[in-house]
Amino acid sequence: MAINFAVIGVGNMANAIVAGILGSSVDINKIILFDKNPEQYERAPKSDKYVIASSIQNALSAADVILLSVKPQNYPQALEEIKLTDDFDKKLYISIAAGITSASVSDSLGGACVIRVLPNLPMTVGMGVSVICENSKASVAAFELICSIFRASGSVLVINEKEMNRIISATSSSPAYVFKFIDAIYAGAVAQGLSTDGLLDAICDVFIGSATLLKNSKEDPKELIARVASKGGTTERALATLDEGNIDKIISDAMIACTIRADELGK
Repeated sequence: MAINFAVIGVGNMANAIVAGILGSSVDINKIILFDKNPEQYERAPKSDKYVIASSIQNALSAADVILLSVKPQNYPQALEEIKLTDDFDKKLYISIAAGITSASVSDSLGGACVIRVLPNLPMTVGMGVSVICENSKASVAAFELICSIFRASGSVLVINEKEMNRIISATSSSPAYVFKFIDAIYAGAVAQGLSTDGLLDAICDVFIGSATLLKNSKEDPKELIARVASKGGTTERALATLDEGNIDKIISDAMIACTIRADELGK
């Protein structure tokens, strides 16, 4: 059965989710958009399925599934407006705000079913990882619908919500670590006098190829490291330098710091 999908807050992540839906087999009747800044509508993917709502209540009145894509600090106000809508507690909600539990949103919405999802930035190019929290209130069909919506923009990992703050460092924040590592390799190459023409693309392709190889081979990362680093060779020397800087501990410490901050934001 085709559903009506409402989007409250039409930002980059919401647009990526909508783009995935439009390019998938998810059966959508119409997509109802609401944002306090009308200019945001111009950035939405092109489609004839859009209905522009005049208010949150207007958006929800015709919706079956609602994506809450407002900033965490704006949640209280948005939830208060939602509660002015008839049967608001009978609808299915998706919450993608960092640090806000599904239980707290559900409690605010009279016990409505709220499924918490943690998408990441690469979903804007259809290669994201979306972490979806288990929810005993959701029917099998409802939960599968949410999973299908996010599979349209990449892959899905289902976890218990108790693990959410810890998974942030591995899936949501980690693209920034990758960008930083790429930036460091690029800067190091330029510092050695290499031409910048095509260099960044080549480094990105190395990351894409390496990750694809690791994913498809099912080998342990350490096994692939050994395959690249022949004894006495250039890679072995480079890895020794990374080990001298204790890169494993640096990354681990960064991930722990990320989790601590997530815990702080959730209080």
